[in-house]
Amino acid sequence: MLLRGGTPVLPADAVRAMTTDQLTPAQKAHGGLGHDFFAGRSWGFCQAVLDSGAYGWDGGLGSSWLVDPNHDLVVIVLTQRLFESPEAPEVHRDIQAAAYAALA
Repeated sequence: MLLRGGTPVLPADAVRAMTTDQLTPAQKAHGGLGHDFFAGRSWGFCQAVLDSGAYGWDGGLGSSWLVDPNHDLVVIVLTQRLFESPEAPEVHRDIQAAAYAALA
């Protein structure tokens, strides 16, 4: 529903709100989960929005998902390992990188 920009179940205007930056520069300046938390990303409704146009969420309980409409790509990673920092573990980043590499 998000990748295609909406459906009868999830209207297009809701998708736009969820997948676009909703924070002001002043809000970002207050930080997030550490120094430079908002470098290269912001916050839509319910998920992180990356400067590249991709969006998704890294859940601290072992899951992450990423949607990149510019590459028609969805990556979902499910593990049973708690995150040890605000950033997704290396295995999550490696799987996302492998998905992008597979497109080339």
